[in-house]
Amino acid sequence: MAPSHRLALDIRNSYGSGTGLPTSNYAGRNGIDDRNDLGGLNLSVVPKVFIECGNMRNSADAALLVSPDFRGRAAQALAAGLSQFLSGR
Repeated sequence: MAPSHRLALDIRNSYGSGTGLPTSNYAGRNGIDDRNDLGGLNLSVVPKVFIECGNMRNSADAALLVSPDFRGRAAQALAAGLSQFLSGR
């Protein structure tokens, strides 16, 4: 679980700084929700996370998610988080 947690932190931090969106506050803590009920996560032998890029019930998030500019920034932020994790920085 430790490598997955580190991956989650790297992606969360990069996504927040790259998109300007705050971390979620409706589940988990500081944008991280540890789950023990998902086989796709818990039976994995490699680091793995689920990423929620926005909340479709939030009209501001929904508007961003249909914007090509925002989706480009989100993709770059996710790539930066993955790069940070893989480089071990």
